[in-house]
This record gives sequence, structure tokens and C-alpha cells, in this order.
Amino acid sequence: MERIVYGTLPDGRQVEKLSFRAGRFFFSVLTYGAVLEGFGFDDTGVVLSHDSLEGYLTIGGFLGAVVGPYANRIGGARFTLDGREYSLERNEGENNLHSGTACFGRKLWSVIGVSENGCTLGLATPALAGGFPGAHEAMVSYTLSDKGVLTLDYTVSSDEKCPVSVTNHAYFNLNGRKSTVMNHILAMDAEGYLEVDAGKIPVAVVPVDGTDFDFRSPQLVGSRRGGDYDHCFTLPPEPHIHAEGDAASMDVLTTEPGIQIYTGGGLKQDHDRFEGICFETGRYPDTPNHPDFPQAFSDKGKPYRTTTSFVLKPKR
Repeated sequence: MERIVYGTLPDGRQVEKLSFRAGRFFFSVLTYGAVLEGFGFDDTGVVLSHDSLEGYLTIGGFLGAVVGPYANRIGGARFTLDGREYSLERNEGENNLHSGTACFGRKLWSVIGVSENGCTLGLATPALAGGFPGAHEAMVSYTLSDKGVLTLDYTVSSDEKCPVSVTNHAYFNLNGRKSTVMNHILAMDAEGYLEVDAGKIPVAVVPVDGTDFDFRSPQLVGSRRGGDYDHCFTLPPEPHIHAEGDAASMDVLTTEPGIQIYTGGGLKQDHDRFEGICFETGRYPDTPNHPDFPQAFSDKGKPYRTTTSFVLKPKR
């Protein structure tokens, strides 16, 4: 394990980078945003990163960040919980995206524990940050096995009931070189996807049958819709999610009922459009306004826990 100072925030606080190896596999994490800064095998990286802390602070895109307390979008930047309405920041048109300034991925986390094959980071946020009820405590543990399995265990606690959806926003490119992900093969046993309006807020859960969203058999990412996806898919228990590029393939395992597939159409500056694909496991977008969607909450004495693993399989 290597632990270094990665950079300094404008307020003078230091950001650390923690790096780990297990067999031929490696990963690295920043204390800023609990960012997954690197993941790969031998000398081949499979996640996008910025060259410096400045990129994470100014470019955007949430590269590798842990997003919460509510990842994805909340329509109208408001929701009602137990008869009380909560107003959030409108940071994407009329909607709230990735919790606004309360986003865990925009905060400096603390190192709680370190082991030979991983670490645990923690974060505390004040009550009503970004408009969300309750003060929050979040923890994420990154653990890497010598089989290439990188597991993220999340725990979100709060002193009041709050809807939660926490995810990692890493952009993967399994080609082992700078390229688009249009040649990636994607397969997953999602039977439905969320049809959205112009603001990308769900209007209906639609069967994938006969649509460009059917990945139940393997499909080239770029073969439909010009490869442009930013949509949530509904998952069965213990889902099968598989992606394949030139240098490696990867399976995604999750306890969550949904996954946002985003092919990076908004990447800019130090990365090209469609250079990475995100597998954002979590709740469906706008779940707090849809009582029919699978719900998740943190509450006093009732933390919310979830796990996602990325299983990397080199081809060479």
C-alpha cells in the first residue's frame, strides 16, 4: 500500500491518494470524493481519471466519485416524505442531479481504516445539507482481491429518515488505450428500462422487448442510438451484467435494483465524448416521487447498506 499527498484544496486541506495491489491487479482512491482514481491490471488502467486535483475540482463529470445521499435525478428538485415537503437545489434545469452541493463526491472524506488490500473512508454532513433531511454519516470500503474483484461496501446513516441512493460514478474503458467505448459489448438481464422526459425524469417503466434498450443478448454499445445511453435499467435479484472490450471484460455484481448506463456523451476537456461507460448501480431516478419504485431510506438507528463489485478479467 502506498499513501501520498495528492493535492491541496483551496481552503488548505490536503487530499490523499491511497494505492493498493493484489496479484496483478491494482486500484487507487482519493480522499476527495472517495474517488476511484485508478483500477486495472499490470500496467493497464480501465477507469478514466484526471491528471490532477484541479481536474476533479473544475471539470466536472463526477469521474470515479462516490455519489450520495441521492444519486441520479429528483424531478422538480423536491419530494414529500411522511407529509413534509423538502426542497432541494435545482442544479440541472428544474431538477436536482446527484444531490447538488451536498453530493458526497464533492466532499473531503477521512481515512477510517487501511488494510493490505483496501481501505475505508468516512464522511459526515450537517443536517439539511442540500435540503435533504437529517445529518448524514457515510462510509465506503474498497477491497481488492487477487482475482480482480474490487468490492465497494457502502453504509449511509442519518439521524432522520431520508431517501438514499448511493453509487460510484467511475467511467470504464476496457480497451486498454485511449478510445471510445463504441466497440464494447454489453450484456445484462434487465427486463425493463425507465422511459424519461426531456429532463431525464422517469415517466414509465417500459419492457425492453423490441427496443434499443434490450441487452439480454450481447450487443455492441455503438450499434444503436449512436451509442448514446444515459438510462436506468431495472434489474432482477442477483443480476448478470457483463461488459467486454479489447483488453479485458468485466462483470458487475450488485445488491441494487437498478443500474444507470451512461456512455459518457457529456465528457469534455481532458476526455473525449463516449470515452468511458458508467455502471451506476442504485435506486431508480426520482424514486422519492414514485412510491411504486423500490424504496430505500436511512433513518436514526437504521443505516442503509449496499454492495457493488466490479470483477475484472484480463484478456492478456
